[in-house]
Amino acid sequence: MKRDLELIRGILLEVEELPIGQFLSSIEIEGHSDEVIAEHVRLLEEANFIEAQLAHGRSNFGALQVKAYAITRLLNDGHDFIANAKNPTIWKKTTNFIQERGGGDVSLAVTKAVMAKEALQLFGLN
Repeated sequence: MKRDLELIRGILLEVEELPIGQFLSSIEIEGHSDEVIAEHVRLLEEANFIEAQLAHGRSNFGALQVKAYAITRLLNDGHDFIANAKNPTIWKKTTNFIQERGGGDVSLAVTKAVMAKEALQLFGLN
């Protein structure tokens, strides 16, 4: 499975809308299976973008995978990422910048740095 920046953005947009004291135990994003969404939830939890409880189980092939999750909140790194990613202009410029340089698959750190650069330029600070 490849990490999908659009899916990460979609999940974080959902989590940002989460009221305090509530949790998300399922997310539906068109074009993505529950298994792929659950794996991206795990990636976001590992990256310290979200706080989540993960229930693991074995796939039909014996591989460990996320069978259920409960996302409780967006962490500071997640807030930083989505603050820029939810702006359609910044997101489009970021994804175009990455694609133009041949990088379909870049790290979250690089994506965050490009978004920060684009945000600074948008606000005339760079």
